[in-house]
Amino acid sequence: MITDSLGQSVEIKDSASNGRIPELDGLRGILAWTVVWTHILICSGWSGPNWRGHNVLNETAEAAVDVFMLLSGFAITRLLLVEHKSFSQYLWGRFCRIVPAYWVALAAGIALNGWLAANFRHLPPTPETQGFAAICDLAASRPWTDGILHFLLLQGLAPSAQLPGEPYTFLGVAWSLSLEWQFYCVAPLALILATRVRWGFAILALLAGATALFCQHLMLAFSNAFLPPKSAFFLVGAVSYVAVIQNKKNDRAIFWLLGSCGALAILWLIGSHKLIEAVPPPLIWALVLIAVRFRCFDNLRSLLDSQPLQYLGRVSYSTYLFHVPVITVVQTAIWRWIRPASQTQLFWATAVMAIWGTLIVSEVAWRFIERPFQRLGRGRRLVAESAST
Repeated sequence: MITDSLGQSVEIKDSASNGRIPELDGLRGILAWTVVWTHILICSGWSGPNWRGHNVLNETAEAAVDVFMLLSGFAITRLLLVEHKSFSQYLWGRFCRIVPAYWVALAAGIALNGWLAANFRHLPPTPETQGFAAICDLAASRPWTDGILHFLLLQGLAPSAQLPGEPYTFLGVAWSLSLEWQFYCVAPLALILATRVRWGFAILALLAGATALFCQHLMLAFSNAFLPPKSAFFLVGAVSYVAVIQNKKNDRAIFWLLGSCGALAILWLIGSHKLIEAVPPPLIWALVLIAVRFRCFDNLRSLLDSQPLQYLGRVSYSTYLFHVPVITVVQTAIWRWIRPASQTQLFWATAVMAIWGTLIVSEVAWRFIERPFQRLGRGRRLVAESAST
């Protein structure tokens, strides 16, 4: 069974393929730890270079999340096309998959917000560190507003003029969870439009392309947690599933995969002017799916299918959710008891303890939060099917 891009092992049980797609599991592990490493560096005071007005580290982390969006479009399209759930069953499964673990991580982020702000203020003042500390201050100044919106996963719908920085307060990575939830809600309607309405897919493609071209303006008005600017990533993921998994003709599969990924790269580059975010995500995605479809690039497939990456992929959602609270606790302890004499010492102390801490917390959260609620989400569907028969 395929779940969402941040979820458990990806499996396909249709006529186009059988069994798991381990390459996507391994890819998810790499993506999650790309985000972890960028945040370890940023929280250690190394903000990285700026290129053409964009911070390379921040853009690298967002590029990794963009590949998650492609994965999500791929996975949810399969879920809707193959499993034929009712909307309530589908949405209940998505809720059980992402929300319970998210609520625990959000509670940790709220409790640790003051510590995170203090940690940033220990660092040399830079625009990046001061900006992150300011976001913590915003969260502290409006706890009820931000807390309720985050609890309901509505932070991506907040206009920037009324609630600046809203998607990033308390639990910064949760901006993408709000984005995912918006996609989950509209995906069934988009699929109906694409498959049952004449020119429906063309309409979706035109809308996604237009919002990609004007993504900078839309994200200034809202944020990158607002679905329309990022809708092209989900759509390309959906097209990729149909092209690579369901299409039996190799030439058509390559045409749709490379054509959609190329269009995404061009439109996002024009709209956002962010080269790192525009080019690597669709390029990596196309490379991995070509390896999956044609069983080529053996070294890449062996790497993604390796036991360490398979494990990291399995617990990647908890890794993604909980690594910032872990880094916050680790650095609070470092500043209190070790008191590093240099930025290098801070980095290595943070890296060693945060990596092990994140691995431990990810395993615990996956075992005791993710898996039980996954079973609950599937159980309701099984009960409904039994009742209907």
